[in-house]
Amino acid sequence: MDKQKQDTFEFLFKTHYKELYVHALSFVRDEEEAHDIVTDVYEYVWRNFNKLDSSVSLRPLLYTLTRSRSLDFLRKEKTKEKFLAYKSRFPEEEEEYRDYEELIGKVMNLIENLPSQTAAVFKKCFIEKKKYQEAGDELGISINTVRWHINQAMRILRGKLSGEELVLLYAYFLKK
Repeated sequence: MDKQKQDTFEFLFKTHYKELYVHALSFVRDEEEAHDIVTDVYEYVWRNFNKLDSSVSLRPLLYTLTRSRSLDFLRKEKTKEKFLAYKSRFPEEEEEYRDYEELIGKVMNLIENLPSQTAAVFKKCFIEKKKYQEAGDELGISINTVRWHINQAMRILRGKLSGEELVLLYAYFLKK
């Protein structure tokens, strides 16, 4: 990165950090998390700085990224809270662990009974933890087709699982 771009980035940081911090804080209500979110935003901008159009104001982009990351944090926290509430209802007895294993078995059976290509895509992305592009390359399909199959799988699974079972699915498979 040349000196002019480095100076521009430094100016952006000094000029907007505090207001972006307040913006993030208005969503997450946690000072440390707000700082982390804004830091992530600036890291993203730093890594992609050469791709950004320097002829337009980057302030709207900074605000959009901050809002987006704040909302992502809130969604993850809500899922985590649901899982912890669900998990707390499982007593520490062997019989109830069998119930838990049966639930995992049910979810795995549902995945196995998805249409074959949809099941293959779902397994690549969520069991093998492959990125959509990697899964598409391995299966010889486009990233948009991967997204379509993931949406199909989630629609089918949501229709066949109870609320508690869905929480388990998200907690067990979807933590990327």
